[in-house]
Formats: sequence, C-alpha cells, structure tokens
Amino acid sequence: MGMCEITRIERQKSGAPRYNIHIDGSYRFAVHEDVLVRFALSKGMRVNPEEMERILDTEERNKVRQAALRYIGYKPRTVREVQRYLDGKGFDPRHRDSVVKEMKSHQYLDDRRFAQEWVEQRRRRKGYGARMLQQELEQKGISSDVAAEALTAVDEADEHRLAEQVAEKRYRRLLGNPWPTVERRLGQYLLRRGFNSSVVFGLLNQFRRRHDGEEGE
Repeated sequence: MGMCEITRIERQKSGAPRYNIHIDGSYRFAVHEDVLVRFALSKGMRVNPEEMERILDTEERNKVRQAALRYIGYKPRTVREVQRYLDGKGFDPRHRDSVVKEMKSHQYLDDRRFAQEWVEQRRRRKGYGARMLQQELEQKGISSDVAAEALTAVDEADEHRLAEQVAEKRYRRLLGNPWPTVERRLGQYLLRRGFNSSVVFGLLNQFRRRHDGEEGE
C-alpha cells in the first residue's frame, strides 16, 4: 500500500472534540482534536502506511489518557486505582503504563499526598482509628510504607482523643443498658472503627467507672 490522501475531515455531530478522517474518498477512522493538531492533519495531506499507524497508535493512547482524566476528575485516586480502572476498560498495558507515568510526572497522581489527605479526612468525617485507615489505604493500592508514613501524623494522644470522642457518642446511645451489654457493644464498635485494643480497653475501664457512678445516683 502506497501513499494515501486525506480527502475530507469533518467534526462529529455529537459535539465532542473528535473528527472523522476520510482517506481517498472513504471514511477511514476518527481522531481526537489533540491528535488532529499534533499531526497537523489537513485535507489534501498525503500519508504513508507507517504514518497512519503512528496516528492510530497515538489516537489509542489518547483514548486511554482521556479515560484516565475523566476517572480522576470525579475524585482523587491512587495509582493502583487508575491502573485497575484502565485494565477494566481493556486498554493496552503499554498505553496504560505510559499514561500513568505522565500523570505521576505532572502530579495528577500522587500516592503520598493521597494518603495524607485520606487520613485527615477519614479521621475528621468518619472518626476512624489508625488501624482502619491502614487497611483502607492498602485496599486502595497504597504501599504499606507510604500508608505508615501518612499515619505518623497521628500520635497516641490524637488517637486517644478521637477514640474518646467516638466512644462518647456511642455510649450515649447505649445508656439504659446493663454494663455487660454496654461493654460488649461499645468495645466491638471501637474495634471495628480501627482503634487498637489497648486504647479500647482503657476507654472501657473509664466508661465502666462512669456507668457505675450513673447507676448509683
């Protein structure tokens, strides 16, 4: 196959920045506006098979890039989340890796920043302890080292203070129950929220004394 000529370029009616490319009088393929500009495609331009292959390969990579940008546009994501998403779309791993590398270099993807913000937000909004946060981060593909680094911002005093606040809210809902019921439900609740056993047992002793005092009034 020799040289071919671009005989027509038309924007798609959907309104998306995509263009239909006609070669030698027939529709051949469509490209994103970014690809159109990159290769300076125009009517009357002549291309050989190797050039067309490069155009189509660049178009495929651009599809991966656009999909990734849409995905991270909804909310922050980890590197692993983006990789899983692109794999689920069936994209070429070569383009997936290239796009992820580009996004990391431009700091669109930053696992350390993600982990730090995740820890701060989940503690403030959900009242989760460090153990739960570690599990969540690792489920999102954050390495154990990066997760541990983000959790260094949480010292023992902060952890105890948050656990006490969470326990107080739960304890109020359990008032009226005998202490064994309160102890079981409150302890299980705090452990599920990700607080370690030493913090939980210390708080249970604290609330037991309070409960005994309230019952004796």
